[in-house]
Amino acid sequence: MVANNTDARAAIRGWLQENVTGGRDVANDEPLIENGVMTSLQTVELVTFLEDEFGIMIEDDEFDEENFGSVDAIATLVEGKAA
Repeated sequence: MVANNTDARAAIRGWLQENVTGGRDVANDEPLIENGVMTSLQTVELVTFLEDEFGIMIEDDEFDEENFGSVDAIATLVEGKAA
């Protein structure tokens, strides 16, 4: 379970660096989908990571750009689900 939003942000950014950006750090407010940082397949892989890492379930209707548009948005979703 995530202790706070900072922990979620760090875990998400770490996953992005390892699996998406080739080690490049991602700013918390960087537009991930709009700027083409993540593909739809990578977004699905991120959901699997989030569910495993934080013990949450992300519903199909939550799988949108509003919730996955930035590290901040993803962390907010995770924190809300983990509460």
